[in-house]
Amino acid sequence: MPDEALVAHSLAEAYLYLRATPCASCGQGPLSGSDAKLTAETGFGVRVGMRATCGSCGRATNITFHLAERPSDDSGQCAGAISSVAAASRILDVGQWIMLFRVTTEAADKETDKTRVRQLGLEAAQCLEEALKFYDDLDNDLPPPEAFFTDASRERFKTHPEQFSKQRLIELRSKLPSLSAMRSCLSRSDKMPWWRRWW
Repeated sequence: MPDEALVAHSLAEAYLYLRATPCASCGQGPLSGSDAKLTAETGFGVRVGMRATCGSCGRATNITFHLAERPSDDSGQCAGAISSVAAASRILDVGQWIMLFRVTTEAADKETDKTRVRQLGLEAAQCLEEALKFYDDLDNDLPPPEAFFTDASRERFKTHPEQFSKQRLIELRSKLPSLSAMRSCLSRSDKMPWWRRWW
């Protein structure tokens, strides 16, 4: 893992990055992150550090993320957003967001707790919204080359381009409740950050 800080739109996105990134040592995972610790604060945001441990080989490494804003006490709560900006992620590519959507919906299908299902639904919907940020507003149904950061995503796009259809992602998103409806429902339930429930 690089020593330089990775630019994330939120603490939630940083934890999702760990879930989508294979271990640098064994190539497996998943990586789980410790609680983030504030390491520096500047006029351009804050840096937070966490220890990421591979669930397969046990290798641990320190990772630093640069966040535009200092996480508030309720940052990452179920009502929060992975990203509140229109710009696409700089650390997770379109293929990783689609993969996170699939993994999250599979987890929701196996879950029996209704509150947890709603939390997973919110996360899945946000993953699709993050994936859609990589598509231009033109008539092209497929993402541009710069939407891919990883070899795994490029390979998946090469072998299964239909999975990257913008129209397909929009249709998948339309099957889920609105983000505001899900957040409203979740704000009345457990306040543990939804993105921390994976660890």
